[in-house]
Amino acid sequence: MQHLNVIPRGQLCEQLGVSRSTIKRWIATRNFPQPLRASGREPLFDSDAVNRWFKEMEAGNE
Repeated sequence: MQHLNVIPRGQLCEQLGVSRSTIKRWIATRNFPQPLRASGREPLFDSDAVNRWFKEMEAGNE
């Protein structure tokens, strides 16, 4: 069984220095990874997928 590395949206926003609305906008317009289906009010994101997204963004900007 594979273990997921998850990060709550609040922590993700804090680490990236962006707002919740920025994350929502990135999901809608920049192909940012969708939150995982999880219980609770705080959406969880796959941190590995988020890291891959940033690497792809950096590669595309060079």
